[in-house]
Amino acid sequence: MANNTIFRRRGDQLQSAIYEVTYRLLTTEGFNSINFARIAREAKTSRSVIYRYWETTFDLVFDTVHNRFQELEDESQKTIFDKGNLRDNLLLIGQMFMKKLNSFPMEFNRMVLYEMQNCPKRIKEMLTDARKSNLQMIDHILLIAIEKKEITKMPIEETKLALFQLIRHAIILENEPVSTKKLEALVDYIVLPAILRGAE
Repeated sequence: MANNTIFRRRGDQLQSAIYEVTYRLLTTEGFNSINFARIAREAKTSRSVIYRYWETTFDLVFDTVHNRFQELEDESQKTIFDKGNLRDNLLLIGQMFMKKLNSFPMEFNRMVLYEMQNCPKRIKEMLTDARKSNLQMIDHILLIAIEKKEITKMPIEETKLALFQLIRHAIILENEPVSTKKLEALVDYIVLPAILRGAE
């Protein structure tokens, strides 16, 4: 009887249990350990429930990590920050962005690279969401910089996204951590000069 109650869970509670199990397996055992039978067993639901929402294990892992990213994003949106100047604010959002990327298992990053050819639509969706989130974050500090007369106008979108692209490239493609020293170099020699030049 207890099992029937568990199988009847609905909505957020069941989805959270599925995401929790999927994320744990991804981080501890890797993508190859994930299959719907195991997820169903450990989340105390049925495979038919999982198949109702996800066609493939990649879809489930993608949604799991996306959900985790969204939770971190919601948390960072609550953070009101101004370190006093544009440079320090760029360093701060760089650190916040690295923290988000580093919270994802490397296994997921490898999986995304592998699946770029197999699931281009899902990858494009993920990158579109990331771009939107990155623009919100950078626009916040650029508006502060305009108010303080550090810059006179907004730079073009490609310049706004440069910091995120450089960090993403280092962590995901090069599999290399971004040290404080490297982040400062990216801001001081690439991103900040580009913003100042684009806002002339």
